[in-house]
Parts: sequence; structure tokens; C-alpha cells
Amino acid sequence: MWQVRETIRELAPDLAAPAVVKNGMLLGRHVPWAVMALPNHTPHDNHFDLAFSTRLDRAGEGLIEDCVSGFGEPREALGVALDIWKQTSGACFLEMAAGGSGEFAGHFDEDDPAGLPGWHTLISEVVAYGPDEPSATAVQDAMLGHLLLRTIAPQLLPALDREQNNGVKVFLCVTPDSLTAEVRVNGEVAEAATAAMAALPWPTVTDAAFARFYAVAVHRT
Repeated sequence: MWQVRETIRELAPDLAAPAVVKNGMLLGRHVPWAVMALPNHTPHDNHFDLAFSTRLDRAGEGLIEDCVSGFGEPREALGVALDIWKQTSGACFLEMAAGGSGEFAGHFDEDDPAGLPGWHTLISEVVAYGPDEPSATAVQDAMLGHLLLRTIAPQLLPALDREQNNGVKVFLCVTPDSLTAEVRVNGEVAEAATAAMAALPWPTVTDAAFARFYAVAVHRT
């Protein structure tokens, strides 16, 4: 959690400065937020499960969960994973914890083409990475062009099982001969939404290309 605190400090020093690490969690001091590590649900050391809440003062409030993989040796992999996290679910956390001004993640109402019908939604940027920059950029452009949340809304909306603060992870890996898509809602794979995403047209690449973003369906409109 010390590494998470330093990652947050890079973007929101006033938020990170009074925070404390306790019992494996990073806790806001005098404010009800926390970031924590969850058990790794894979056998891979370079995979990290993280969750946050900005409403610890509300009994029964669910955690907003994400999982991120890094590359390289464990220390390097953690650094890569935190860099991805701070641009995706971490950006949504910062937006929710630091005032909601749109500085860290975008706010989208239901009538916005990139938004989710029936919801006010926070959406991070689409992060793309991989060994071949043109391939990663092509996948990123396609993900943006698909207006993904609206496009897969018929399959995604039934998976939103909370009245507020549903966390939505969107991940795609395209290689020259394979495609892996994953949509998770509140930590669980949303099978229908994942299948709908995988069925969309995606570009041909020359090397592995990854793209992902995170969204929080904050409340119904």
C-alpha cells in the first residue's frame, strides 16, 4: 500500500498526504475512503487485485474492484500495474475521492453517446499498451470508436446489480491470431457483455496489443 500511496501522491498530493497505511489498507484520514489489495484470483505473481471505497461510512456499501497485470519481475510488474491502475480505476477513485470536478475521469450522462443509458457514469481514459505502438494505437482507436458502453449496453445493464457505484472493468488483448475480451462488473465476469464486446470488429495487429478502461455507473438518472 505504500506504493499505492506514492502513486496517488503523484496526481493528488493533498489527498495522499494525510492518508495512513493500516491493516493492509490505505485509509483517508478524517474522510471515509480506502484503497486495498484483495487476494490474487490468479496463479500469476504479476497480477494484482485492488479495490476502493469512498463511502466507508455507509454500512453495506460494496467495494469497487479491479484487477491489473504488469510485466517483468515482481517489483517491475507492480510498477507497471500501478501505472495502468492510476489511469483507469485509480482515476475513477481519484475523481470520486477528490471532489468530482472532472479532473481525473470524465462524467457522462445517459444522453451522451459514450455514456451508459439510464446512468450517470464516470469513465477513465482508454489506455493502450504493447510492444508495437501502431498496433496498440489501432486497438485504442477502435475501442474509442465503438462507443463501447453504449454499444454493449443491452448485455451490460442487466449485470449492474447495485443501485449505486457499479464498477465496470473493460479489457481487450488482440494478437495476430487471437482475441481476449473481458468485461467485469463489481469484480465478476459479465459473460454476455464480454461476448458482445468480443463480437465487435477489431483491427488486425502485428504484435500483441492491449487496451482497457474503467467506468463507475454512479447512479441512475
